[in-house]
Amino acid sequence: MPPFFCLRETNAIAAFIAEAEALPAESVPVAQALGRVLAADMHAPRPCPPQQRSTRDGFAVRAADVAAACAAAPVRLRLTGECRMGQETTGTLTPGAAWRVYTGGPLPLGADAVLMQERALVEEPPLEGQRQHGDEHAGARIAALAPCAPGENILAAGADMPEGALLAHCGCVLGAHQVALLAQFFSHLPVRRRPVLGVLSTGDEFCAAASSPFDRPENNALLLECLATALGARCVRLGTAPDDVESQRRRLVAALADGPEACDVLVVIGGSSGGKKDFGARAIAALPGCRLYGQDQKVSSGRPLTLARVGQTTVWGLPGHALSLALAAQVFLAPLLRRLAGLPNDQSAGGSAAFLHARLGVALPARGPAPTHYPVVLRQGAGLATAWPVAAGTGKTVVLRDMKGWITVPGEGPETTGGLRRGAAVRVRLFR
Repeated sequence: MPPFFCLRETNAIAAFIAEAEALPAESVPVAQALGRVLAADMHAPRPCPPQQRSTRDGFAVRAADVAAACAAAPVRLRLTGECRMGQETTGTLTPGAAWRVYTGGPLPLGADAVLMQERALVEEPPLEGQRQHGDEHAGARIAALAPCAPGENILAAGADMPEGALLAHCGCVLGAHQVALLAQFFSHLPVRRRPVLGVLSTGDEFCAAASSPFDRPENNALLLECLATALGARCVRLGTAPDDVESQRRRLVAALADGPEACDVLVVIGGSSGGKKDFGARAIAALPGCRLYGQDQKVSSGRPLTLARVGQTTVWGLPGHALSLALAAQVFLAPLLRRLAGLPNDQSAGGSAAFLHARLGVALPARGPAPTHYPVVLRQGAGLATAWPVAAGTGKTVVLRDMKGWITVPGEGPETTGGLRRGAAVRVRLFR
């Protein structure tokens, strides 16, 4: 037995995860899309802005009309209209006229410049009676005190984004700024369906009426539920089943893709030590149409995993040992959930997977051709933190408090040196 706890990867596990495909897309209201994985490239369906807009409070003018304006010799224009915010403007600016406009507001047809209000004076008509037919601008004029170049203080139609501009690419995790951008154009967005994880705990000792509430397996189920939530998945607890193949099989059948509690991934906790009275693997193998991927993947001494698929449902048999379950869920189950959610393997629902650099406290040999994963405790010191592997054979749950992540030792091969030396720089993947 190695002196440190580890999980060894196998070709069957790698192939099992690699076969998983992203779940189908669904349409959700844009306000509910935060943190979801976009299922298609999104392009602007129209130019932004859709028509030219003012970038200043002032007056829409024809640049030619005010070309000679100066403070000593103002150019006077008739004030004939106003572009109100939030309303479409269909009017046309005629020669010798000006319209009142506001920052971000539309402009009338024929306007090619905006004169800032600081460079103009409004001259009201001398007599109130000159305003007829409810026209509040009748008789009013402005005195332009400066010239205005064509295009000055104007945002042209499509200057922000032309029609067809890429807004967000397929596979990105939608953040707040992306949701806000897309909401300018769309009421609903196509996103990948969230994976549904079903968790079944097993064991006669947890089903007895006299069991202490502190001995029940809810802690393990809660660990998986929290991990699923952190990855943007939804978790369904399927309860606790006794050590009976048929009882466990019935619970699992109900959670298959066509069952009343349809799940994309099923995890059976417990019954994975390879003993003759361990029923989890047998119950999985008894599922209709079950395809096993090498039963009892010996990734850890005495704690093999069971991998299977039933139609579109992925089924895992994971150990009930707290440390084994915690590490297997992070190293193996999390990548599967990410693939189903449409995320690349190095990302979580919140972005890049968290890691830090540390020194290795002890030498770790390679353990065969496949990578080996070691949970580690981090101890701070001068400079880099030091990563210490967790001792093998521990049954204490206090280790869940102390271990912060895991490191991976590459397998033996023509380009590897056969392990990691003490003091080597390592990248510690942090638990979610």
